[in-house]
Amino acid sequence: MNILNQKVVLVTGASSGIGNATALAMDAAGARVAIASRRKERLDALSAKMHDPLVVTVDIADETAARQMIARVVEHYGRIDVLINNAASIIVSLSDIVTSADLMQAFRTNLTGPVAATQEAVRQMRRQGGGHIINIGSPGFMMGIPFYAPYVCSKAAFSAWTRTVQAEWADTGIVVSEYYPGYIKTDSRPDSRIGVVEQDLLMETKQNALAAIFTKPKNPEDVARQLVKLVVRPRPLVYSGISVQIGAWISNLPGFRLAIAKQMAKTARKKKNLTIFTEN
Repeated sequence: MNILNQKVVLVTGASSGIGNATALAMDAAGARVAIASRRKERLDALSAKMHDPLVVTVDIADETAARQMIARVVEHYGRIDVLINNAASIIVSLSDIVTSADLMQAFRTNLTGPVAATQEAVRQMRRQGGGHIINIGSPGFMMGIPFYAPYVCSKAAFSAWTRTVQAEWADTGIVVSEYYPGYIKTDSRPDSRIGVVEQDLLMETKQNALAAIFTKPKNPEDVARQLVKLVVRPRPLVYSGISVQIGAWISNLPGFRLAIAKQMAKTARKKKNLTIFTEN
């Protein structure tokens, strides 16, 4: 299959989850793929399954390194057609004791690093006549996901930036897309400040139907296939499924939003025996 016709695609956060599946899907669809992450050993394992990708070991939170990542892709391939900003920092913490260090770590990885990479990529895309930026967002900021404040706050800012540049760069040849995956089941654990947590921290076997909308996991491979389609046919906003779209709409209704989020918080407190408003 060669539907991507040798487009140069850079996938950040490629060592696991959505990034890993997306790199494989882009490669299978005929793209020339660059894969980036902090974990070289995982990138090397992924590389062995692909057609000669460019492997870039990088901490996207470092703005200088993020810009150098783009420069390396352009040096290697001579261009960059698609940048998929997927790398993310997910930190679990109680909101009443979350630290500024954790907030800034999330903002560096989820906002300022991707912004720096995008700015560098856009310079090259303008020279070559156009390009496509795909930002992996999160509808969780609309809900206010309990105990994930650093993540949802930084993702809210990233979404705001995405929508701002969509307006600023309209009709310039630079297409900017936002993709909302919802909850994705992967083998990666969040960086937790409340002890070891699994990805199902907010999930309960017996929960109300509204909470189930936001906590039913998606498959990374399904997301990857949608991202390939998004490269083929760019759009401003794509949800991974109707349940995620409905959930985003429900988030604008305070009564429903709080009913869902309160259930999530209750589930997490029960699992981890959490007490809020603890003494520091």
